[in-house]
Amino acid sequence: MSNSLLVTFWGTRGSIATPGRSTEKYGGNTSCISVQYKDQYFIMDAGTGIRPLGIEIMRDHMLEEGKYDISLFLSHTHWDHIQGLPFFQPAYHPSFGLTIYGAKQKDDNLENLLIGQMHSNYFPVPMSALGSDLSIVEIDENELTIGEVKISTTELNHPGGATAFKLSVDGKSVIYATDNELNSQFDLEGNLMNEDVMGKKFFEFIKDADLLIADGEYTQDEYETKVGWGHSSMPVLINTSQKAGVKQLAVHHHDPMHTDNFIDGISTDFLKKYQDSEPRMDIFWAREGLTLAI
Repeated sequence: MSNSLLVTFWGTRGSIATPGRSTEKYGGNTSCISVQYKDQYFIMDAGTGIRPLGIEIMRDHMLEEGKYDISLFLSHTHWDHIQGLPFFQPAYHPSFGLTIYGAKQKDDNLENLLIGQMHSNYFPVPMSALGSDLSIVEIDENELTIGEVKISTTELNHPGGATAFKLSVDGKSVIYATDNELNSQFDLEGNLMNEDVMGKKFFEFIKDADLLIADGEYTQDEYETKVGWGHSSMPVLINTSQKAGVKQLAVHHHDPMHTDNFIDGISTDFLKKYQDSEPRMDIFWAREGLTLAI
């Protein structure tokens, strides 16, 4: 077994799935990331990208004896982060143990919200039809340990709330922090504004991360017309991450209107600007099918 954290991007799009020729490179599926460490399997969010992930898991593990355990962490329950769950094949099969973790919800409990998505008004199959060994766990900001991996959380700045997850093992860390409006906490240079408490906690949370997967949905001009929508502009994300000593940054949750050509162009511009900056940070725009070993 490899001692690396294997991170694979299954869905990188924000807000709504955008299939088609103009999004083939970076992908049209909504948020879903998998992280493997030895025989442990962690999934971040259940957007439409979880469907192809489920197909691969079924292919790789169906013939194994015993039960294969999967931990699914939901940043929040907006549609683009849960809409793939009813199409996640392992959730229907008794050979799998599926534990879904999420923060306590403000309006209802997590289980009721997930059941509601599969109500007959919206979906033909009820959640009670899921045949896996299913558990739904509400978590707070205390640390959680699964096998050898420590999972810690912090709250994000998003309408209705959202949670960031840090997976730490063997001195390495991978952070998943999507749907976060950094622009109300940090200025364009990545400096904390007004001693914002949530922003300060986030900065400490991402400090020196080996890989940060984070929301950079908008250009700076786009953000000016979407203040309060719960997403960050790319310059603020990049500068804040660099000041925090992040080693690798994956710009994630691409705007539905951003085509492959658009992302290619804007990423080239940013890479030229930051290629010689200090401290050194590798920046890339997340794309479906990419696997990294951390």
